[in-house]
Amino acid sequence: MNKKHIVAILSVLVIVSLSITAYTGYQIYSQPEKRDEEITGLNQTKKKEVEPKTSSFTFAGVGDNLIHDAIYLEYLNGNTNFDFNQDYALMKQYIEPVDLAYINQETVCAGEEFGLSNYPTFNGPTQILDATFNTGFDWFAASSNHSLDVGAEGLIAELNYIHERYPDVSITGAYRTQEESEKYVVREVNGIKVGLLGYTYGTNGVPLPEDKPWILDLIDEEKIKNDVQEISQISDVQIVSMHWGTEYNTEIEPDQEELAKKMNEWGVEVIIGTHPHVIKPAEIIKGEDQDTLCYYSLGNFLSAQDTNDRMVGGMASFTLNYDFTNKETTFENVEFTPTITYFEPNFANFKTMTIHEYDNNYASNHYVTALGYDMSKEWIQNYVKEIVGEPEGIEVVLE
Repeated sequence: MNKKHIVAILSVLVIVSLSITAYTGYQIYSQPEKRDEEITGLNQTKKKEVEPKTSSFTFAGVGDNLIHDAIYLEYLNGNTNFDFNQDYALMKQYIEPVDLAYINQETVCAGEEFGLSNYPTFNGPTQILDATFNTGFDWFAASSNHSLDVGAEGLIAELNYIHERYPDVSITGAYRTQEESEKYVVREVNGIKVGLLGYTYGTNGVPLPEDKPWILDLIDEEKIKNDVQEISQISDVQIVSMHWGTEYNTEIEPDQEELAKKMNEWGVEVIIGTHPHVIKPAEIIKGEDQDTLCYYSLGNFLSAQDTNDRMVGGMASFTLNYDFTNKETTFENVEFTPTITYFEPNFANFKTMTIHEYDNNYASNHYVTALGYDMSKEWIQNYVKEIVGEPEGIEVVLE
């Protein structure tokens, strides 16, 4: 091969090499189809940042499940086999469909093993718990002034019963072990992580067990503040159950109002108040960072007390909307709906219902009517108007 041939071959190789380089460079740097996809993807990402991702859930909450012996007297007399579903049947249509349903279990239901008992130290049948959860409640507030009525063992027995039979139910304010007390309750509802907390003002003078000081969460400002700050790290919104206030006082008390405002500042979205056995007002507390929906007391849900005001409770209901991008909470369809406990003069036929079902037929046959109290639907409507009023942003349902 002479020199000319070699030069010619080299020239061809150079040309081929340049062509390959040019072609490869187009594929890497131009790639119009793939690059367009990448750009579109980036635009979509930016668009998502502009258009917030949101979700919502519906909530319903009721007051004190206060189980006097009169409620299960007919069952002890052999009329039924401890089936309490009928007591709550009229409420199921409101409780079962919602995404999160709250009840305050005022009194322990540890069962016959601990001896069924009445005021001042309560213990009811476990079948009450079955009926409660068959109604659709999935958040159980277990810290009250009656939590230790049959000792730590009775409370733990109740908690065991719930955890073992209803593992999907969330329980706040009371614990079986120290390890359990050190974990926060966060329930995911429609993609929203909801932090749940619960506290009681005390235990009717019964000291916390020396070997189990962690068994109940007591109201303590520093603890609540710390808990809210900690649980907010692992949840999107926080709802707090507060067993507080003075029995039979229908007004918002100064210490309640002050603590509620502090909880608003700490980041709590919703406060559900229980304990007084009568209803109190509700309000939306306006805050710099977010608003707090506060029901100061939902009164009694089911009880055998003996005055008309203690027969009237409240059902809190709302839709909570959460914006994941802006971390903002808003409320829709916020309502306060009266609930009424009904039972007959022979302590039979216990029922809890809303103002929708209640009529003067029930009133004329009511136990407290026989005692001389007015239990007419009109009286209930006027009583609720007087106590709750017309709070801004909250509909008081009276029909």
